[in-house]
Amino acid sequence: MTIFLPLSLLQALSEEDQLARRVQAHLALRDLQTALEEAQQAVKSYPQSAVLHEKYIQVLAALGREKEMLSAWEIYIQLFPDKALERGLIEDMAWGVLTKAAHSASLVMREMALLAAYFSQQAKSVAILYQGLRDSNYAIRAMAVKFASHYHDYKLVEEIKRLFKQERIWSVRQQVLKAIGRMKIMELRADLEALIASDESSAEEKALAIDALLKLLDTINRAEVERLVASHRAGLRLLACESIAYFHSMRDLDQLFILVADPSPLVRREALQAIGKLKPQENEEVVLSCARRGMQDAHPEVALSAAWLITLYRPDESRPIFVRYLQNDRREVRALAAAALSATGRYGLALMQEQFRLHPDAYVRLNLALGLIGQREMVEEAAECMKSLILTEKERWGSLECGIFEAVINRPSRKEQDPSTTPEMENQLARLQLLNLLAILKTPDIEQVIRQYLLERSWGISATATAVLLTEGDETAVEVVQTLLKDPQPRVRLQAALVLSMWSREESAIQALEEGYVTPDRELKARILEGLGRIGSMRSVPFLIQTLKEPSQTLRLIAAMALIQCLNH
Repeated sequence: MTIFLPLSLLQALSEEDQLARRVQAHLALRDLQTALEEAQQAVKSYPQSAVLHEKYIQVLAALGREKEMLSAWEIYIQLFPDKALERGLIEDMAWGVLTKAAHSASLVMREMALLAAYFSQQAKSVAILYQGLRDSNYAIRAMAVKFASHYHDYKLVEEIKRLFKQERIWSVRQQVLKAIGRMKIMELRADLEALIASDESSAEEKALAIDALLKLLDTINRAEVERLVASHRAGLRLLACESIAYFHSMRDLDQLFILVADPSPLVRREALQAIGKLKPQENEEVVLSCARRGMQDAHPEVALSAAWLITLYRPDESRPIFVRYLQNDRREVRALAAAALSATGRYGLALMQEQFRLHPDAYVRLNLALGLIGQREMVEEAAECMKSLILTEKERWGSLECGIFEAVINRPSRKEQDPSTTPEMENQLARLQLLNLLAILKTPDIEQVIRQYLLERSWGISATATAVLLTEGDETAVEVVQTLLKDPQPRVRLQAALVLSMWSREESAIQALEEGYVTPDRELKARILEGLGRIGSMRSVPFLIQTLKEPSQTLRLIAAMALIQCLNH
């Protein structure tokens, strides 16, 4: 195809500029083969023209010819060394690698392309995310929905609406429901309510739909609350509980008193917890009556919610219930009881202290330790308990949620259903959060504790995990880990740098990451590149461009992703 420019424009431009514009016009029309031919000829004719070399590199990037593109880049920076950090051109190169990966047959390649699109937050990202939303693989669709929900592009919103109507794979629907609330898709309000009311919807699906619906609402009127409470659908009655708590509507307290006797144990649990969140000073006798009845409930989650509620008013009355469930045969129930007792705060402090000293279950003590630290009581003993478990307990950690209670337990979390996370990711993040807390408390020997942990474990949480389960370190914790960048053990230095890349954007970790890249296996190299991307410093750009020469396509792709993060930080 031949591109014709207006004669007046041609006369005003030098021949170099004319050639550059012709190449750019072919690029814009996606006539890449012609663009390549013209760019090659233009560079031969004007070998000292920076702009023509740039156009040639852009064409190679668009074609996905990575080796030729990098060779052209080497020639370019030799000729024009002052342009070694030319942001626009480097970004074009990185996007060339990523766009090629987005069309790859490899699942991993497509995942990484999505991740890069998420991190870049640019207009170019929309096309990759849109393609991901229509991918034939459910894991890719789920990830694309998760990342697309952070955009408000009309095209992506329409795809989320389509997936809500058509998607049948639960892991994808899970992300779609979360996206609706985050993207404020008001047109689906009635559909969400219908889903909540349906007997065919699972409890988890209803919970996600409720959360999405609440994010769409600004308020809820009395008539609407009464309609929900009177509904024959348990899901809508549950929505009533959560709406009253979400909007802190003391006006509707009487409706919660009705729902504590609901046929559904889930509704009873949420009604009791909602009353506790409101913590009314009036109607105390009615509240106590509801809690006393709830403590006799056969369902542990209801009984523990009632025990938590009554502790806010009459701490001594809840003691037998907490003690009974802390001795339960099921470890999940024991851990949940400890989390519920910890949630009582200062009201349940005496029993918390007693059970922490006496209870034989390490995970009960761990959950009680968190409650004690929250109240700044028995801090040294609680911290010692946490240190011991972090270093000695080999089982994976996860979390068990029960409304406002969340227990740390020794089994994989339910979040393992999410294809973008794994039990090991959650296990490492849970321990990292506790190490962070210990550093904040200035626990004695915390530097040695962190050093030992990093030495014994391979700390490599993927970029996918950090995008989903973002965590931050307190300033004190960051300072402690920074000291380990000078550790004599290379492994400790590298692991500390990886943690810092998650906790902060401290450039002090860059040297350890780049030095540590020389010898590891491919998986650890990937974590290092992801860490450099999270830090997002222009200092890393030359190193990352060199890694685009890696024989591994995965590493080249991660390097491209990291480049975009550095360029857009």
